[in-house]
Amino acid sequence: MESIHTIRARAKAHKITMAAVCEAAGIQQSQVSRWLSGTVEPLWTSVNQLNIALNKLIEESPVIVD
Repeated sequence: MESIHTIRARAKAHKITMAAVCEAAGIQQSQVSRWLSGTVEPLWTSVNQLNIALNKLIEESPVIVD
């Protein structure tokens, strides 16, 4: 399973905001911020939801060729 920090790094690498990932996953961005800061530990299912949402957003994003 990917960590919340890895998911954030992957989103950034694909120029996808965490707000978009959170919305697609149905998770409040404020909750994810608490996870990233270490205030609260996320459940595996929640991290998995974010991972699935990010993968879907990556698949849907247009490929830009220079």
